[in-house]
Amino acid sequence: MIRSDAQYPRVAAAIAADIDAGRLRPGDRLPTEAELVAAHGVSRTTVRLAMALLREQGRVTTVQAKGTYVTEQGKASAPVPPSRRLVEDLRADLESGRLRPGDPLPSEQELMDRYGLAAITITIALRKLRQDGLIHHIPGRGRFAGPAPN
Repeated sequence: MIRSDAQYPRVAAAIAADIDAGRLRPGDRLPTEAELVAAHGVSRTTVRLAMALLREQGRVTTVQAKGTYVTEQGKASAPVPPSRRLVEDLRADLESGRLRPGDPLPSEQELMDRYGLAAITITIALRKLRQDGLIHHIPGRGRFAGPAPN
């Protein structure tokens, strides 16, 4: 029986709302326990109970010493490496029209900060999108959405 003043259902509901709204997608790593404590103003125990409830609902899975990740419709899914997440995110932005042909892509430094990747890993990920004709590079100017202009 859940106590009427228990906070963990509220925390679990907030995280579930982020999953339902697509702000957290399958394979995404949830914030750390400490980050969730700070964000929700609750105790570590409350966060742990919220995570247990979300695991019970099949919304998340915890990988020992790695973190807690969003599952795909109740199925456990492996964490998505940040380099693959970068490619998937940019591909989705390009294919959905959020990035239109000619729009500049974020700088390598912005991508390094956002995804926590080394510059070489960013370069390799962007090379894949370039090979697929989804982005182009203009030396000295940057990378842009869409194929290279003729």
